Amino acid sequence: MARIYPLFSSSKGNATYIGNEKEGILIDSGVSCKMLIQALHDNGLCPEAVRGIFITHEHTDHIKGLRVFTKNFHTPVFAGDKNLDFLLSADYISPYSKAEAISVDGKSVECCGYEIHAFSTPHDTRQSNGYRIITPDLKTITICTDLGNVTENVHQNLCGSDLVLFEANYDDLMLRNGNYPYMLKKRIASNYGHLSNKDSAFELENLLNLGTTRIILGHLSQENNTPVRARETLQNHLSGFKCGIDYILKIAPVFNDGEVITL
Repeated sequence: MARIYPLFSSSKGNATYIGNEKEGILIDSGVSCKMLIQALHDNGLCPEAVRGIFITHEHTDHIKGLRVFTKNFHTPVFAGDKNLDFLLSADYISPYSKAEAISVDGKSVECCGYEIHAFSTPHDTRQSNGYRIITPDLKTITICTDLGNVTENVHQNLCGSDLVLFEANYDDLMLRNGNYPYMLKKRIASNYGHLSNKDSAFELENLLNLGTTRIILGHLSQENNTPVRARETLQNHLSGFKCGIDYILKIAPVFNDGEVITL
């Protein structure tokens, strides 16, 4: 039975645990080690259950707690070669932790019974990727945030997923009328920035037509979006599907104190 715990999800910190009480994997470590340990405990999990940390890219909201967590628990870290070089050179990985480069858009790796494939995503960083994960009971979970547009490669890696944690970062009007400087607004809305609620809805409609049944909207901006707006935009666009019948929709919380999605 596959379980997904969206522990943290926002522009200020991201971490998702996939597994059970005995073992599993962590996608990103974007909050302090103390906060991450507390969130794991709140979900009935222990830090030692994390058998591998898979990094999507080097922005702070995805690696903030990595240095201290690996120092305390010696957890193996997996990342694309460019990201791994940065993490090692900047001392983000304890010397007691195994650091393994993974092939982005190449061969999958195995960790505690999970088959993990990294695929490239268009984002303004040295290297950015999502993860397509096949669980021991052959469910497919795809984690895909921090991308400015849905490329064909991204779409192909999302296809056939039982569950997707997919970005819905900003509401167009909130971003346009908000207090961010013009250049920052331009970066967020660019093809190497983030996905809007509308962008997310268009791709999720494609995935529902291809059999995806569980959706978690993630990486919502706390300044340029709200869970209500994200949910309304998606459900309005997916008017041909019935939420709760054709698909299950969740919003990944900024901080998770007990939410778990089971496949």
